[in-house]
Amino acid sequence: MFSILAIFLAQAPTRLPETVVIETRQAAPLADASPSVSRLDVTAATESGLTTLTSLLGGAPGVYATEQSGEGSVGSLFLRGTNSTQTAVLLDGRRLPQGFSNSYEIGRYRIFGLSSVEILRGPSSSLYGANALGGVIDLRQQSPLTAKAGSTLIAEGGSYGRGSLGLAFLSNNAVGTQAATNGTAVSLSASHDDGWRPNGDRDALSTYLKHEWRLSPNLVFDLVGSADHGKAGLPGQDIGGAASLTDWQRDSGWLLSPGLRFQDENTQGSVFWSRAGSAISSVTVPFANRYLLNRDELTAFVDRKVRTDLTLGLGLSYERSSFEQFDTAANSLTWADTHESLGVWTRADWQVTATDRVRASVRDDRFTDFAGKTTGEVSYSHRFTKELLAHAKVGTAYRTPAANDLAYGTHLGLPLRPESNTGTEIGLRHENAVPGALSWTLVAFRNELTDLIDYNPTSYQTYNIAKARTQGVEAGLETRPAKGIRLFGATTWLDTEIQSTDYYLGTGLAGDKLLRRPTLTLTLGLEVTPSDDWTFGVSATHLRGREDFDWNSGSRVSLPNATFVRVWIRRTLSDNTEISLRIENLFGEDAPPAAFGFGAQPRSAYLGLTRRF
Repeated sequence: MFSILAIFLAQAPTRLPETVVIETRQAAPLADASPSVSRLDVTAATESGLTTLTSLLGGAPGVYATEQSGEGSVGSLFLRGTNSTQTAVLLDGRRLPQGFSNSYEIGRYRIFGLSSVEILRGPSSSLYGANALGGVIDLRQQSPLTAKAGSTLIAEGGSYGRGSLGLAFLSNNAVGTQAATNGTAVSLSASHDDGWRPNGDRDALSTYLKHEWRLSPNLVFDLVGSADHGKAGLPGQDIGGAASLTDWQRDSGWLLSPGLRFQDENTQGSVFWSRAGSAISSVTVPFANRYLLNRDELTAFVDRKVRTDLTLGLGLSYERSSFEQFDTAANSLTWADTHESLGVWTRADWQVTATDRVRASVRDDRFTDFAGKTTGEVSYSHRFTKELLAHAKVGTAYRTPAANDLAYGTHLGLPLRPESNTGTEIGLRHENAVPGALSWTLVAFRNELTDLIDYNPTSYQTYNIAKARTQGVEAGLETRPAKGIRLFGATTWLDTEIQSTDYYLGTGLAGDKLLRRPTLTLTLGLEVTPSDDWTFGVSATHLRGREDFDWNSGSRVSLPNATFVRVWIRRTLSDNTEISLRIENLFGEDAPPAAFGFGAQPRSAYLGLTRRF
């Protein structure tokens, strides 16, 4: 029996060790990462029919991400129960453009053209600064120096006038066994959706860029970029008449960031400059406003192995952001300001023994328009076996006041403080590089949120008063128990509580739950590949224990429990051509996936074509 097992393992193809960058800002094995880190494979997600960042994130443990009105619509993102404005979203380590509320319009980002999406849950400001109160999400493009050159074309169409087209192109100067020294990857995707309700149409266009040039064996220049534009109606409101009244919102954003990376046997370092901007226009009368944001960032950090068991790091980041709010109905500028910040951090990574590891970091940030903030974290990990890792962490993080928080002034003129989080967690990670082995994570966590910014309901002036707590347990798994079978799943049990006497315009009192977060989120999936030509898959997501606020009645309402089922089929026609069918919301669940008054998109079917060149 042992000889048969040995033959099987010898013949089984071993995967290259997966790496993640998000936890330390330097590439490290996934097996050494904390269980609060997830790496989502975009190729597998795309083959199962997922197209948007929101839909991809929704299947991760500890994450509740959902689209308000169907594919590509406004998305809500809650990491371990924190707000959408309290998570940093990056592209290859560079922060993507934010809106006036510090949130990211994640609904307009497509995953086509990415290689993976990395998630770091829990307070992470000691390395990432502002907006990493709840965690960090990093969209990773493939490296044009190591990836295979070629092109991919995808097209899809289906229910409610849905149509999308994507083109990805990668080229480099690799010849035979000679590695590339220069390469470029570009992807472009466009989509249109009529929607299933009046005035529910959406158009989106997005592109990603990554160029790499190896200047020497140890030094690489890179250029990272993105651009996106979206236009959406206000679902359920068929105003008619002038187009300026039926178009509710136009979004656009862009990022351009050159940088340098250095690596030798003992040193890893990076420096980059980023220029990012976003524009959001709401043109429905009487809320006709345009919001503009432009941000410059210069970041440099280096890690040095000073001993075989000890690595020390140092980093610095300067940011300058300008804001502008314009009343298009009155043709007047209502508010403008410029903020600057400087952050310095240091970190240590100590391999105490062969099985024990300690990491620590501390960061200090100073701002021109509000109080500064010092954050830090300490973590300890113990390796029981080659595959099983235990991890514990305590950390602090913050979210800076947004432009929306400052545009109408502060209560009694008092300066605002950044929102704060003190988070603790303990968990396990089991990671195996042999196909067929079970990989899983299990984490218990708690967040204490203080100095949350609230609003005076009459003057809209802001002040630090609100407090809240989130805690829970999250787990994720993936396994291939037999050839051609993949099982995957994630679940989160979440308990939230408002701890202040009043919370956000009276929507909650002390002891109430935070709005919209499910008490239980459960996703299970099965994918079967009976032959090289066919793939069949099904997944289900179940939500329980959600509350929202009904602004018409001025009271809280319980959202019904909901189960959303999707299926997908792929047929390989040749080495370069595939066709696909996916059905969303198979059983016609009509409960709101995100918010009260926004029901789920009815059952929808889509046909797709993938062609590789």
